[in-house]
Amino acid sequence: VLAAAEPLGMTCAFEPEPGMFVDTLDAALELRDRLGSRSLKITLDLGHCVAVVAEPTDQVVRRAGGLLANVQIDDMRRGVHEHLEFGAGELDLPAALGALLDTGYDGLVAVELPRHGHDAPVVAERSLAALRSALDLAAEAAG
Repeated sequence: VLAAAEPLGMTCAFEPEPGMFVDTLDAALELRDRLGSRSLKITLDLGHCVAVVAEPTDQVVRRAGGLLANVQIDDMRRGVHEHLEFGAGELDLPAALGALLDTGYDGLVAVELPRHGHDAPVVAERSLAALRSALDLAAEAAG
């Protein structure tokens, strides 16, 4: 896939997924190195970072830095791969958003709540309010 995508200028991104062989940023970076592809980017789900990585999520984001192609965001608890609304898990949302700002990431940040479709308008409203509040806190912390 990478060999076909590179000459076309297409971006390919790999998402580490809890419970899979490549489940962390470190494992995805190792995969990238083993494939020898500098064009392979990362899709990072910030909730997954909480679920499977002991390192604070904002530090994971900073390490991914310029390799980020896509960001998915949701809340999770350590050791549990369950997509939760913001505030129901352990994600430090202001710190995570601040890290995205610090890295210069300017792509899409998509809220991923696959089990909440039945209440989508209400969940979307709450999610947007949480993101706006966290972004304000991140901007204040940045000075």
